[in-house]
Amino acid sequence: MEDEPKEVLDALLSLFKILRAQKGLSLETTSDLAGIHRTHLGLLERGERQPTISVAVQVARSLGYELSELLAKAELIQSGKISEAEALAEVSAREKNIAYLRNANLLMKNTGLTGNALLGAIHSAYSTLDTIDAELLKNAVPPIANLVELANLSSMVGNLLGASIAEHSEGLYLRNKPHTYPDLLPQSSKGKPLELKMALETNRPKGHLAKAGNYITFRYVLADPKGKFTRGKKNRGNTVWIWEVKVGTLTEEDFDISNTAGDSGKTAVIKTASFKMMPVVYFDPERCPHSLHDGTYPAHN
Repeated sequence: MEDEPKEVLDALLSLFKILRAQKGLSLETTSDLAGIHRTHLGLLERGERQPTISVAVQVARSLGYELSELLAKAELIQSGKISEAEALAEVSAREKNIAYLRNANLLMKNTGLTGNALLGAIHSAYSTLDTIDAELLKNAVPPIANLVELANLSSMVGNLLGASIAEHSEGLYLRNKPHTYPDLLPQSSKGKPLELKMALETNRPKGHLAKAGNYITFRYVLADPKGKFTRGKKNRGNTVWIWEVKVGTLTEEDFDISNTAGDSGKTAVIKTASFKMMPVVYFDPERCPHSLHDGTYPAHN
C-alpha cells in the first residue's frame, strides 16, 4: 500500500470508516472480524497509520467487500470522477441481498448450490464488471455496456458468472472450456453437469444448440451504477444487474429452433411454456422489467 498515492489511501480509509458506521459495526467487532487489534483499526481510520495490503484486504472483507472493489472506488474519488457519496451509494447498492433468494431447496436439488453460493457468485461477477468499468472511467472511456454489442455483453457476463459459480461452489464445480458443453463440470455426486444461459430483460435464454440437460438461467437489465432502473429500451443504463435466476432440467423438445437471417447458424430458444415451468431461485423486484402484480413476481415470465 505504500506505493499508492496518499490521496487514494485517504479515500480508501474514509470508505472503511463510513461503511463500518453504516453497517452498525463497532471498532471492536470489525477488528475481530478483520483479525487485527482494535487500536490498530482506530489508527487506520484516523489516518495515523497506513495499512499493509494484507491488513487492507482483511478490513475490506470484514465489511463484506473485496479490497479491489473499494480501491477502485477510492481511485475514482481521488481522480474526481465520482464523489465519495456516489461511491458509497454504488457499493451499497451492490451488496448481497438474501431477500432476493427463492426456493433454496430447488436450487440445491437442481444444482447442489446453496443460496449463499449463488449470492456470492453474482456479487463476484458484479465486482469484476465494476472494476473493469472503473478502469475505463479513469481513462475517460465509456463503461463496457456501452462499448460492446449486447450479445457480446451477455456472453461476457455469462462467462463471468460461470467462473464465479465455480469459485463459490466450494469445489463442487469446475468451469469448463469456453464454448464447451456443459458450462460447469461437477466434481462430486452432489453436483450435476450444468449449462448456463443468459438473456437480457424479458427475453428467453437461448443458445446455438438444443441440448438436454440441467440448466441455470440468468436474466439481467441495464440500470445506473446505483441500481436505479426504469423500464424501456430508451431508458437503459450502463450497469449490469441480475434480476432473475432460474434452474431446471430441459429436453431438446423444450427449445424452439430457428434459422433466420441474421442469426449465426441455428438458434435454440427455450420455449415459453418450458421456461415458465423452471422454478425461480433469485428475484430482484427493484430491477424487474415486468410490471409487478400487487408487488409480487409477475404471473408471466
